[in-house]
Amino acid sequence: MSPLLPVIDIIIPVYRGLDETRRCLESVLAFPQRTTCEIVVIDDCSPEPELSTFLRQQAETGAFTLLENPVNTGFVNAVNRGMVLHPDRDVVLLNSDTEVHGDWLDRLYQHAGGDPMIGTVTPFSNNATICSYPRFMQDNPLPAGWSLAALDALFAEINAGQAVDMPTAVGFCMYITRRCLDQVGYFDAALFARGYGEENDFSMRALEIGFRHLHAADVFVYHRGGISFGMESATLCAQAQQILEQRQPRYFPLVGDYCARDPARLLRRRIDNARLARSSKPRLLFVMHKGGGGTEKHVRELAALLEPDYEVFILRAFDATTAVLEWARHGEEFSVWFPMPYAYSDLLSFLRQLSVARIHFHHVLDLQQQLLQLPNDLAIPYDFTLHDYYPICPQYNLARADGRYCGEPDTAGCTACLAERPAPWGLDILSWRTCFEHLLVGAERVIVPSQDLLTRMQRYVPEAHYHYLPHPEPMLDSVTIPPSCDGVGELKVLVLGRLTPAKGLHLLERCADDAKTRELPLFFRVIGHADRETRQEPDLPLSFSGPYQDERLLLLIARERPDVIFFPAQWPETYSYTLSVAIRTGLPIVAPRLGAFIERLVNHPQSWLLDWDTPAGIWNDLFMGLRRISESTPC
Repeated sequence: MSPLLPVIDIIIPVYRGLDETRRCLESVLAFPQRTTCEIVVIDDCSPEPELSTFLRQQAETGAFTLLENPVNTGFVNAVNRGMVLHPDRDVVLLNSDTEVHGDWLDRLYQHAGGDPMIGTVTPFSNNATICSYPRFMQDNPLPAGWSLAALDALFAEINAGQAVDMPTAVGFCMYITRRCLDQVGYFDAALFARGYGEENDFSMRALEIGFRHLHAADVFVYHRGGISFGMESATLCAQAQQILEQRQPRYFPLVGDYCARDPARLLRRRIDNARLARSSKPRLLFVMHKGGGGTEKHVRELAALLEPDYEVFILRAFDATTAVLEWARHGEEFSVWFPMPYAYSDLLSFLRQLSVARIHFHHVLDLQQQLLQLPNDLAIPYDFTLHDYYPICPQYNLARADGRYCGEPDTAGCTACLAERPAPWGLDILSWRTCFEHLLVGAERVIVPSQDLLTRMQRYVPEAHYHYLPHPEPMLDSVTIPPSCDGVGELKVLVLGRLTPAKGLHLLERCADDAKTRELPLFFRVIGHADRETRQEPDLPLSFSGPYQDERLLLLIARERPDVIFFPAQWPETYSYTLSVAIRTGLPIVAPRLGAFIERLVNHPQSWLLDWDTPAGIWNDLFMGLRRISESTPC
């Protein structure tokens, strides 16, 4: 070949995965490149005869050069065999579980020739750690509605010619210049024979003598991942990390610094913006607090329900001076930060550019007051879902400083409360309620999840357009969880969730203390944690499991095998997702005669309600009565 026509070897080591290998080779062969290339496939003594047969049949057509190892030499040796085949050529190492599109090689080659000290070039992928899209450092599926062809074409258009330096190449698709190989040498098969870590070690050796590693932002390659190594992947990765820490002590600090700076973030956001610009779905904006609890759960579930038909964005406070806008679609990373109040006009411009058609307020706790003006400034309709009592109570839960229900006093009582615990934005109670009255009355719908909440709010803001609508939840069947029946006669009382004084933490402590004092056979177990230091076993018959994931709650309840579920809340709950889970168990439920508990438990066959301010001893008397019932019922 003439030296004016460089040839690049595309090296594809193969060990397992017939379907993945076939798709990989088909994608490489489907797109002729301007850059002259030779496909070199190394069959590393595959344990799958049908795979080896397929490779031989295809090689006979002249589609690619096939090298067959008589024994399995390991991934790194297979790669090295391919790299030494033609000692004058640049190479691209391509995993057999990847798929490419378009003029992918031409684009990589353009980056590689931009500087004689460029050693490697790595494209974007769905599964490539620091080169992953849409979520950085994650294994992603392709974004919904986007094929590899469409996504790669978008990267080629939007990020044409763009690249950033990074500390290491990523081996799924790794262009290596021959000048780098000549000076750095090949992969270290003695240390990394099976694979994982070899490209990082090579990259560090290249950095030490001045070579650069580029992240090509205009190429996207699909990578399934984990085909050759299967269940061994995690073990091999952990072993490689240990070797890298010993051999290349600078590697992890450099990668950590890169991840903290994330220089490719802007390039990912450009793709996000382009994808959004091409979406014809209407845009909705949810406004909520920093996150957590039932409000976060509701917002996420509602966004998931709307995902097929809408693009949903969430605007929330990050801190006292910064608002962050997130794309709520599953699997997306998109977020934009706006320092307030200086960037408010930028936020308005951005929302107009997104063509947001409607706002849905879910909570404004921690938000900058300026953001309440969004509906007027954007001139779009809005809704407001009430998750608690924030529009009428700056403490949001109608609770005093000790966490107990305040009884909703008159203006003088609320003013005294705010003197002790001032409202955000420095407002008095009358100004606070007037401010939110305007917001609620201007909403097309004020959604309330319980009749109790509706009745209370109508006393304060009667002109609002209320809609009673319980929170949508997945349609799940009830389950039967047998009681403990441990043979010792102790009643196990289960409490769910993160406990605060308003959620009944102090009442629960008093119940446990009373049980200990009176030597009652009661034990209180919390699936969750407390928001402050709490007495527990061995001092009291009380223990906490710690934080949990919502989707595991039913399983955790089943493992505890409780006799009764207790809700010690001291404020009028407006809904309670943990109550939904408790109802599904079919277990007896004890709760206060306050808030949404009354209406939501009216049809539950085993529920007992007491006044919210009932002393601890009487709650325990009720539990003891339930214990006597359980003792007379066969397990």
